[in-house]
Amino acid sequence: MRGSGIGWPVNPDLRRIPPYPFEALERKARAADRGGVRVLRFAIGEPDLPPPRALLRAFRSSAARASDHRYSSSQGDSELREAIARFLRLRFGVTADPDQEVAVLLGSKEGLTLMPRLLDTRHRPVALPDPGYPAYASAVGLAGARPARWPLDADRGYAPDWDRLPKGARLVYLNYPNNPTGQVADRLRLREAVEEARDRGFCLAYDNAYSEISFGDRPAPSIWEIPGAREVAVEFHSFSKTFGIPGWRLGFALGPRRLIAAMVRYKSQVDSGPALPLQKAAIAGLALYRGPTRPPEIERRVEVYRKRAVQLCRGLGRLGYPVAPPKGGLYVWHRARLRTGAEEAERWLTRFGVLVTPGAAFGPAGAPFVRWSVTRPAPEISDALIRLGGPPMRPRVRRGGPGSRSPRPRGSSGSRRAPG
Repeated sequence: MRGSGIGWPVNPDLRRIPPYPFEALERKARAADRGGVRVLRFAIGEPDLPPPRALLRAFRSSAARASDHRYSSSQGDSELREAIARFLRLRFGVTADPDQEVAVLLGSKEGLTLMPRLLDTRHRPVALPDPGYPAYASAVGLAGARPARWPLDADRGYAPDWDRLPKGARLVYLNYPNNPTGQVADRLRLREAVEEARDRGFCLAYDNAYSEISFGDRPAPSIWEIPGAREVAVEFHSFSKTFGIPGWRLGFALGPRRLIAAMVRYKSQVDSGPALPLQKAAIAGLALYRGPTRPPEIERRVEVYRKRAVQLCRGLGRLGYPVAPPKGGLYVWHRARLRTGAEEAERWLTRFGVLVTPGAAFGPAGAPFVRWSVTRPAPEISDALIRLGGPPMRPRVRRGGPGSRSPRPRGSSGSRRAPG
């Protein structure tokens, strides 16, 4: 066929990367919907609580100004970078140069996936926590580096075991509060990570997307609180998770000057900064912080997530799945009763219309587990637990012909996207 491009070689690095797991899960859910099963979606960590009003007011005000629809800097608006530096100082006691050590991102995922390309990692091992966020592995494959799985054992509370770190790693990913396990890291654990990085000469990509969603008495720390971290660690934060704006695609990186300069240089070749009205809204969100504690607007959100996690864990316990509530993040992680989490997840979807993420999506070590997101309301959690404790669902008989659509049930998600 003329113009089809048949025969053109596709980049082999791209061919080797499997489909993004959350896209595949959403396709399964849509197929179940079409087959008459009413699916409750707990696979994606997509915050459902509305953003604080201060962000929406700032967004509307900026969107009404013609001057705020121009291109923005690839490093991010200087006012936002200054607000980020203020947030880091108030929240963590960390001093950062907004002009040389901070970059605004199109979501923290953008920066995390850039890291293997900013460093000379081609054909070199990059250590991936297992289980861990699947975007790390995708980033390594796209950069032509070698993914080296680094097991995190449940018996150790998913703490790093530095004796098992792959040899020769140029880059090491770490993530606490952890996705998918819900574990957190204290300063002692982060101090060990910084010391290992300095002794072995690798760079740490510290994914702190859930820094504002922890359920203990103390906030999840920044790795830059540790002496020496500013020379060896790049830390990533997410406005999506903190303020409930995942579709806005906003985050930031905090790192050594040379790596931030490289990140901005790369970004300038492929994109501009986020839209200015979004950045003005983020400034208003950060202005809610007045000191080292979370502002009331964020505290209320975190309390909702905590209560949902407790509700889910108690309900799962009654169903024979003993699991302790997470210490942070948006997820509940527990061992399946069937041979693998994939079998359990498939059974729950096809028999009960409950969509969760198989643990294998996060690496081989996750295969015996499943992950729930607590970004769905409490009534949906109750509905899902009732379904799992009852008889299998019968697909509904559609009326009005094959082209008709049944209304979405009470408590179902309605989400059709799968951003991750």
